[in-house]
Amino acid sequence: MAGTSTSHKSKKPVLIILPPNGGNMDAFSNALTSASVTDSAQSKKQTSKAKAAPSRYFEEGTALNRILTESPYLARCSDNKTAALVRPREHAIRFPYMQINRREMVSWLIFDLDHANSLIWDDLGLPQPNLIVRNRVNGHSHLYYAISPVCTSEKARDKPIQYMKAVYSAFALLLKADPDYSSGPVAKTPGHPWWLTTELHDSIYELADLADYVDTQVSSWSKASRLEDLPESRHVILFEKLRYYAYSVVGRQREEGNFESFCRLLDTYAANINNFSRQGFKTGNLPLSSLRATVRSVSRWTWDKYRGTASACRGVMALDRLLPLKRRQSLAAARTHAVRQKATESKIRDACRVLHERGDQLRVGTVAKEAGVTRQTTANYKHVFHEVTAASSVIAEPLRSEARALEIDNQGSLAKIRSGARWSGSNCCQFEGEHIVGRNVKHAAHQITARNAVPLNFKDSRVDDSP
Repeated sequence: MAGTSTSHKSKKPVLIILPPNGGNMDAFSNALTSASVTDSAQSKKQTSKAKAAPSRYFEEGTALNRILTESPYLARCSDNKTAALVRPREHAIRFPYMQINRREMVSWLIFDLDHANSLIWDDLGLPQPNLIVRNRVNGHSHLYYAISPVCTSEKARDKPIQYMKAVYSAFALLLKADPDYSSGPVAKTPGHPWWLTTELHDSIYELADLADYVDTQVSSWSKASRLEDLPESRHVILFEKLRYYAYSVVGRQREEGNFESFCRLLDTYAANINNFSRQGFKTGNLPLSSLRATVRSVSRWTWDKYRGTASACRGVMALDRLLPLKRRQSLAAARTHAVRQKATESKIRDACRVLHERGDQLRVGTVAKEAGVTRQTTANYKHVFHEVTAASSVIAEPLRSEARALEIDNQGSLAKIRSGARWSGSNCCQFEGEHIVGRNVKHAAHQITARNAVPLNFKDSRVDDSP
């Protein structure tokens, strides 16, 4: 069934209305092209306010009427994408840009197409959008899909929100739309004379109906950027710092608090780090609206998807999750204290050994300086001093006994050498024509060192080992 085209003056919108069941798409495409060509001669700049909004906004059962009824009562609007003005919705629909979805309710899935093929949905066999709002100059458009409202407030359930986001991401991928647009909140106002508006039907989709056309698998995470590599952007710095803080507190908030308390923590943290004017930014601090938007984005994503990384050291004690939280915390604190105490005792013990080998006295101040801990901590480990001293005495006694035995053995060997050798009056003796080291070593400790340094398998120079 062919669509009907109605031309208007430059200050009135162009609406191409098709029956709900669709029709001949070739005729529909020709209607879009002819309307665009007719309006191409018009001036690009027109007044941001129309004298009157299209009458279909006030006709019940139309897609434009749903735009009006589902939009915020006080909607953001403007003649540019910032939408810095706030006006009642009956007045906001006269601006070329306005806030379509309410802050905590999504009634429209809006896709931002940065290409001129506004009929790509038909090429892919996807369901018809309710509205197509095209730019008259470059052909870029917004596709509007009316859905059953999904609540996105802090008290909303997570599963419907995740389901909606998965459907939106899958559609955006197929339509080659901006994946970060996420339905606004600001979009091209349908029916405004700046745009070429096409109303196809007034049906409302269920998310399950849209999900039948796409694959809603979740993509893998991208690699995180380092803080030192961030560009000099206030928004980027705020986002990166805020998300790392959110990762550190979300686990405890899931156990002790809820999503609302988690958001309050992020709100407080964002306000504390919003000190860009003191950091040298000429633009000053970020406005409150930017802080709220960033907190909203980070809090929802982290609460829904972040579960830590496999490389993190978690659950070392493998405690039963059924135990009360305070009991698990108490056991973990006791283990941490024991590990730290053992490490400190090891440091002090090593310091005592070093000082004892040097011959220094084991005093609290000396040991503390050598171990790198405080005097108060070292004073709690005085038992280590006695243990190191006692251990050194136990080890030294066998060494003294061995030294005495070696001294007696050396004295007997020296007596044998003296009885069968001719002394030349020097420190060397000649024994059957062979020179042997014969320096008199008076101390047993020196004798031990000499015996350890000389190989035990002496070879006689008179023996010929050649074959």
